[in-house]
Amino acid sequence: MSDKASRLDRLRSVREWLAWQLRRTDDTIAELERQEAAAVRATPARTVPSAAPGWKLALRRAGGRPTPEAVHTDDCGMAGKNTKPLPREQALRALTEDGITACPYCRPDNDLGVL
Repeated sequence: MSDKASRLDRLRSVREWLAWQLRRTDDTIAELERQEAAAVRATPARTVPSAAPGWKLALRRAGGRPTPEAVHTDDCGMAGKNTKPLPREQALRALTEDGITACPYCRPDNDLGVL
């Protein structure tokens, strides 16, 4: 009988220790959540960039004047430095009517729906 009582006492001790650990963990979680909330409040609000891709026209120098080379998405790194931003309508017109090629890497024609 005394063996069972000592086992029961040990289990109660373990349970008490686990409850103490759980309270400590809950306190730590609450403190970290307070710190995160304070950091979010302290950070200035940033504008979210639009999900719609923009387009740009890469230009090359030919005969001393800029000549359209290819249409790229706004985030394409293959466009080079000499570019001009394009709204959707102008990008579509450049690809369909003006015969300007689409970049083979960023594929702006896919985003614009030109097949």
